[in-house]
Amino acid sequence: MSGLSLRAQYLGIARSAFEIATKYAAERVQFRRPIREFEGVSFKIADMYANIEAARLMVLRAARMIDSGLSAPKEVAAAKFFSADMAVKVCLDAIQIAGGIGMTKEYPLERYLRDSKMGQIGAGTSEVLRYLVQREIYRKVAGG
Repeated sequence: MSGLSLRAQYLGIARSAFEIATKYAAERVQFRRPIREFEGVSFKIADMYANIEAARLMVLRAARMIDSGLSAPKEVAAAKFFSADMAVKVCLDAIQIAGGIGMTKEYPLERYLRDSKMGQIGAGTSEVLRYLVQREIYRKVAGG
């Protein structure tokens, strides 16, 4: 599936980090209220959700195109770099929400961050994938 199955792994990592962050934000109390009630935290949670869903849909669309026998190099490359970048961002936001404890072994967030970073540097860096996407875009613009 052109490396898309590996991208599903990054979706799972991001989803797990998201679940830890939302649970932590509901349980952690500062100034006599859960931190989920603070705008900075609640906006991070909303952004994390939206980005996970966007990446999931990109991966699903590219997979469906391939399953239908269509050529989808641009869609596959975009799904690859977007899902890896998204996973790193979600993990960083989850760590930010958890604070210092997010970087300890008490939570798996630091491992999730390391694992998701591999998506940006292994099996096609995000920069190379971006190059492939723009090349396909301009190939269509140039008519070839």
